[in-house]
Amino acid sequence: MVYQSNSAGRIAYKAQAGLGQIAAGGAGATALPISGGAGAKLSKAATESQTIRNDGMSIRGRHGTQKTSSSYNAEMWLGSHDAILEAIMRGTWDATALSKTQADFTSLTTVADGIVFASGSPIDMGFKVGDIIRATNLPDAGNNGRNLRISALSSTKITVPETLVVNAAPDTNCTIARPGKRLVNPAALVRRYFGIEEFESDIGKATVLDDFVWGTGKFSMAPNGIITFDPGGIGTGKIRPLEAAYFTNPAETAGTPFAVVDATIRLGGVDLVELTSFDLSLDIQPSAPDAFGSGNIKYAPDVFTGPLRVSLNLTMLRKDLQLLADFVGETQYSLNILAVDNMSEPKDFMSITVPNFTLGGVDPSALSKQGGGRTQTITIPPALVGIDTSATGNNSMISFQTTAAA
Repeated sequence: MVYQSNSAGRIAYKAQAGLGQIAAGGAGATALPISGGAGAKLSKAATESQTIRNDGMSIRGRHGTQKTSSSYNAEMWLGSHDAILEAIMRGTWDATALSKTQADFTSLTTVADGIVFASGSPIDMGFKVGDIIRATNLPDAGNNGRNLRISALSSTKITVPETLVVNAAPDTNCTIARPGKRLVNPAALVRRYFGIEEFESDIGKATVLDDFVWGTGKFSMAPNGIITFDPGGIGTGKIRPLEAAYFTNPAETAGTPFAVVDATIRLGGVDLVELTSFDLSLDIQPSAPDAFGSGNIKYAPDVFTGPLRVSLNLTMLRKDLQLLADFVGETQYSLNILAVDNMSEPKDFMSITVPNFTLGGVDPSALSKQGGGRTQTITIPPALVGIDTSATGNNSMISFQTTAAA
């Protein structure tokens, strides 16, 4: 008799063509890197018999509708969860190149906090606040081949928080480009369904959830840690226990996890150095309603989703009362996270921008005789995160950009 161990197994997923169109077994699946989590679950309603018996006992009840769900803990690296993010956002990664030269802006100069165009508007050219851009062929080597975060845009200037080499001589032989691909909230939602397989290799068995919808994701960071992303979702209730692996040789996304120490978090126009914890959650509120009408179908007819809900929590050392004042004043905030690989410049990256929210709480820790710094916890509930409709934004509640392969 062989028993299954905790670690000898793998998770794989594959997109379906649509609801009820089961993903074919064999090749074409993607391996999901995990570090734990509840995994695939089946539940059923337990319906109790209401029959009254004189002997004080009960008639056995019956099963009700099937429910399936799955959730995992995972470390994040370049490209490791791009397909899942795309599914939760109900959008599509856009790898369209955005690259501008002197033909677009005639010439440019550099100032300490940005790039100034001689003609043409960077806004009209398609650059957005939160974009990561790179310059090439500028006369000062220190300005080239760097990840520059756009923090503001005007009709002539791209403002960045990075410090550039100042050069007032007009340059006419350079390129400003937005590398990689972007993901924003779309105007028309794209519904995606997946087959999820948990293969237990010790016993050679597989559990497959069909018509599964990725609906939640949580990014987390802590000191001396790895950036994590915990995805989850639900299915209609379809589940198949199989005697062998369903997907063969699922593709793995090679990479090294993003380290928290390499990440830059910018809140309200300030790069933070005092964070002690951080999390950001996405939730499209997936729901598989109970229904009946056919004795052969014991699961929901579909998985329905709702509006995207974004929430954040930050804990940091307390240095002043500015956040409290901004909470009182209902000041608009934005957030950008830039996670990078451990490599020479220009570094591969994943960038996340939440452009429009207000603070929902600023709570200091209790004063104490214990040594250590006082902290404050900042909460941003979903109700206070909204779409950015400004001319310099992506018309989105949250956006992603990465140099991972398209």
